[in-house]
Amino acid sequence: MSRCRCQAEARPAAVAAPDPGADLTVVVVAAGSGERFGHPGGKALVEVAGRPLVAWSLLAADAAPSVAALVLVCRPADLAAMEALVAGLPLALPVAVVPGGDDRQASCAAGLDVVSSEVPLVAFHDGARPLVRPHTFEAVAARLRADASLGGAVAGCPCTDTVKVVRDGTVSATPDRGNLWVVQTPQAFPIEVIRAAHRRARSVGTDDASLVEAMGLPVAVVDAQRNNLKLTYPEDLVVVEATLLAAEREGE
Repeated sequence: MSRCRCQAEARPAAVAAPDPGADLTVVVVAAGSGERFGHPGGKALVEVAGRPLVAWSLLAADAAPSVAALVLVCRPADLAAMEALVAGLPLALPVAVVPGGDDRQASCAAGLDVVSSEVPLVAFHDGARPLVRPHTFEAVAARLRADASLGGAVAGCPCTDTVKVVRDGTVSATPDRGNLWVVQTPQAFPIEVIRAAHRRARSVGTDDASLVEAMGLPVAVVDAQRNNLKLTYPEDLVVVEATLLAAEREGE
C-alpha cells in the first residue's frame, strides 16, 4: 500500500501502517495552554520561521523512514484549525487529528486511543519541540528494536549544568551531574506496554516514560540531538527561529 495523506475526521478511526516495514506511529501532542509562553490561546498555531509551530514536528516525523502514521492531539477549540493545517502541509503519511484532555497525560491517552495495534511501536513528541529531526525518531525506535526487554526509549542528553535540590529557598543537596540526564521527546514504547502503563497510572506523570518506569520496566535514554529545545517562554522563540531558518538554508 502506498503512503498517502488523509485529512482527519472528527472521530478518526485507528491509524494503520501504510507501508510494510514502517513500525512506528508518532503522536504529536499540542494541546497545551501556552500560558508560560504568554499566549493563553495556545502556542501550537503561533507562526515560527514561517510555519505554525506544530507543523515543524509533523514534517520531521513525516520524513522519518520508520514512521507509519501520525496523530496530532490538539485543544478541542483548535480542532478545525488543525485539520486545515494538516490538509495544507506536504505530508506523505496519514494523519488523525484528535482533541486532547485536561492535562498532558489525558491528551497522550486520547492520541493513543486511535493508534492501531498493527503498528508495534508508538512515540510521543511535544509539539513545542520544533527542532526535532527525523533521525531522532529513528534513534529511539532503533533502540527499542535492539533490546526487547526495554519498556521504552527516550531522547535526552547528559546534564551539563550543576543541579541543586532546593527546599524552602535553600540548597539541600547537589546531585552528581554525571548521573543526570535532561530528558526530551520523542519517547517511544511498544504499543501494548504504553497502553498498559496508561491503564495502570494512579497519578499524573510528568512524561510517558514515568508511567512505564512505575511498572518496573527499564527505559533507555538515547543521546540523539542536543538542540532539541522546547519552546516554553517568549525568549526561546529567537533561538528556535534562528535554528530553523539556518537548517532551511542548509537544506536539512
